[in-house]
Amino acid sequence: MPAWARPVGPAVVLLVAVVMAVMFSPDSVCTVAAPCGADWLDAAGTMLFLPHLVWLFVLPELALVSAPLLLIWMSNPDTRLGGPAEKIADAVVVAALCWGWAAVVARLRARGRQRSLALDTAGGITVPAPATDDVRPWRRGLVRGIAGAILCAVAGPLITTVIVDDRTDDRLARTATSENARVVAYNTDDYTVTVRLPDSTRHRFDAQGSYRVGSRVPVLMHSDWVRLATEPYGDRTGRQALALVLAGLGVTALGSGLLSRRRAVALRRAPVPVLRVLTRHHQGRTEIFAADDVAALRPVLSYEPHTRSRTALRQALLYGAPGEGGELILASATESGQWVVEATASPIRHGSPDGTGKPGEYRPGTARTAAHRRAAEARVQDALAAMTPATGPVRWQAGPVARSVGVAFIVVTIMLLGTFFTGSPTWWQLPIWSVGGLYWVSVCLRMMIWRITADSNGLHVRGLWRTLHLPWADVIRAVYTPEGELIVRCRTDVDDARVGSVGFPPLERRLRHPGRAERAAAEITAMIREPGLRPKNDARKGPPEPFALQHRRRKRTGTSTRPADSRRPQQGLGG
Repeated sequence: MPAWARPVGPAVVLLVAVVMAVMFSPDSVCTVAAPCGADWLDAAGTMLFLPHLVWLFVLPELALVSAPLLLIWMSNPDTRLGGPAEKIADAVVVAALCWGWAAVVARLRARGRQRSLALDTAGGITVPAPATDDVRPWRRGLVRGIAGAILCAVAGPLITTVIVDDRTDDRLARTATSENARVVAYNTDDYTVTVRLPDSTRHRFDAQGSYRVGSRVPVLMHSDWVRLATEPYGDRTGRQALALVLAGLGVTALGSGLLSRRRAVALRRAPVPVLRVLTRHHQGRTEIFAADDVAALRPVLSYEPHTRSRTALRQALLYGAPGEGGELILASATESGQWVVEATASPIRHGSPDGTGKPGEYRPGTARTAAHRRAAEARVQDALAAMTPATGPVRWQAGPVARSVGVAFIVVTIMLLGTFFTGSPTWWQLPIWSVGGLYWVSVCLRMMIWRITADSNGLHVRGLWRTLHLPWADVIRAVYTPEGELIVRCRTDVDDARVGSVGFPPLERRLRHPGRAERAAAEITAMIREPGLRPKNDARKGPPEPFALQHRRRKRTGTSTRPADSRRPQQGLGG
């Protein structure tokens, strides 16, 4: 599958373009002659963008239908009432929809080619799939199907209540009297307008249009029933939006469940091709390798199993025509010599859970990652040639530049959050900004406090919440990814130690100044490959103290236990 067909590109462009189009669109002008009504077609078209973004990733079959519908909705001239900025944003929205639709077509065609290749590889051999030990086929997708049905069942009556209330208001409006009321307040934050009625009482309405304080607006009154003549259904816009969102989520969950169940049942409906493969459990997922990939360098497929366990590489039989997003059955050998038959608990994906393999870091398809691997290997070779055996613990950690940048980011984030929270945000903005602010602060803290210490026993990896101890026998190498994440790779039966995103590789490459995380990955890998470079115990000082005790002593005394002749990595911006 080509790189342009991946869903991330069109999804990001579409999201940014839709946000910009909404920002540049003018406020609605509501008049008595042309009131702002409950335009269900316009509301449904706007809300369809949210599930469409989700379908680009998880349900391309539905995105294949929603993209043309959105293009038809965008062709309506009434959706483009703003200036040149909005028209440019709308043009980008149309281009992103076309890009996403073409990407979906390419992905679905690639899945067809994958299934054809699987049939050819099997040599035409098809057999009935065995019964699974962990789950029955009718249970596949059952939870998602029920959840989707419940959401749709909630959305249906909610939409009905909105329509019934609109019809009731229309009947009352025919017999109501019209009075002019003065606008005394207009809040643009929560879009409400407050008017003074002829009897000097005040009434607040939810508003979609724009109003000027001091102007007069017509108000319809019938006993204790009051509403704006220019906005008949403004107070039900929130319910309308909630109903459409629930309907979109319900269709997503229901469609995903039905597709999963259909594919699972199809595996047992007729004979399917069978392939001999290698498999293992890694990071909560099952990885599948080609039968001749005994080094487990290039995972072909991965999926989430029903029963999670950590096992070494073993032989297996793969039933079904594997393709991205499909279903399969895996019969694998165990250490006791028996065979276990399991079905997928999630749609299968290409490669390993994190897009890289173990012990090699294979990420197919891009020249950028290949160049990154070559550069990383060159740094390891340079470290092997330049490093000398360490006589004491060696430490790699964030430098003053990275800490200063992290502090600056945290201060700016706190200032922005403080300004936002003092501006009377709406109820739905509070959780979004709170979660986003906490996540960004955690990223900055991780960039500031990360540290890896090597001693004679192994590596001590300090992250944001805890410190992990990894014996030398368990670690394979350290990796600094193109995205700036530092990872210590371990054996197949040991989870990797992820330090997190601690650098800025593009900026480091432009400045030709390697960061501390980049150098740490090279030197740690050199120590793993050449045990003679690892720190040695000093017999005169006795056995080394536990890492936690050393850490507490340094905090109490303000001194460092690092020997003067140990290597101090070079400071870099990615630090």
